[in-house]
Amino acid sequence: MKHFGSGYAGLGPHHGDARDARATGKQRKSFSRFHAPARGRVGASIFSIPLAALLGLAAPAHALEHTTGFEVDIRGWTVIKGTSQFNWARQTRGTHSGHTGPSGAHEGDYYLYLEASRNYPSRTAYLQSREFSGKIQTVSFHYHMYGAHMGSLALEGLDGNSWFTLWTTTGQQHANHQAPWTREEVALSGRTIQKIRFKGTTTDNPNGGQYRGDMAIDYVVVTTDKIVTSDHWQKTESEDGLYYGPGNVGIGDKQPQADLSILGNLSKPLTGHIAVAKGSAQVTGVGTRFAHELRVGDSIRLGDEVFVVAAITSDTALTLNATHPLGALNATAYTDGDLLSVQTGAEVESLVID
Repeated sequence: MKHFGSGYAGLGPHHGDARDARATGKQRKSFSRFHAPARGRVGASIFSIPLAALLGLAAPAHALEHTTGFEVDIRGWTVIKGTSQFNWARQTRGTHSGHTGPSGAHEGDYYLYLEASRNYPSRTAYLQSREFSGKIQTVSFHYHMYGAHMGSLALEGLDGNSWFTLWTTTGQQHANHQAPWTREEVALSGRTIQKIRFKGTTTDNPNGGQYRGDMAIDYVVVTTDKIVTSDHWQKTESEDGLYYGPGNVGIGDKQPQADLSILGNLSKPLTGHIAVAKGSAQVTGVGTRFAHELRVGDSIRLGDEVFVVAAITSDTALTLNATHPLGALNATAYTDGDLLSVQTGAEVESLVID
């Protein structure tokens, strides 16, 4: 059962450390190259995104995505047990119980899950965000709820002094460990939400052995309506992703003395999951969009191996330029076809390199 609503959840707000996640998506493979040619040459921008937007500073105040994939830590979210025996916990591969939980993360290697063993009936645990500087517009996330004793998962928002249910689903939603994760997006443009939290509740069945209820979440994206502009930062201050000092890039009022060049290879996950047999070049997909997201000649990464797309038969079938030496099952594929290159000249006074 799945519904949207405005039911009140009676737990008050909790506060925790928060950091501004200024990424718009995961970058699985990336590199940067900086060079300083002779002074005075004015470099040309050869990429459509302004440098200020790349650095997350003075871009137009339209929207900002705060992305959390749980690959390193929980990135500014706070785990709260509530009445649960356990916190939401980071996990790679499957959970510790059989016949429940996903086989692995939706994206990357790690996800968060709530352990159901010895944790019932109706035990609750929370994963709470910080308070965002901009107004929350949308929240998207992926969830996996496989298990015969599954409880409920809810997204709640803090509006004033009260928590309200924004979205919820109850019971088993996936048929097995390997079932693709489900993506959910909740629009909040009509509300003034200060922060959000995920609420996991285990089964209400008091009988023993109710352990098949490990729910999981991954790849949470919170979109706010504006970003922090450069006038909120002083040249003597440091903050997330920004540092001022001799020998470092900063924002200031001194005449720049060098050009800056950035070159990057941005890796993007493809929709759905793929499978390829060991020694085969034929790739099949579940929920994939090969014909829409790829072209013949694009590079594609499957596990630790990188190939070139030789042919695209449909949205769920393609051929690689070589056979896969190991094979892959229920895996996420990545395309490395987007090349990022930015140059800015020494005449841009807002950029300082000492």
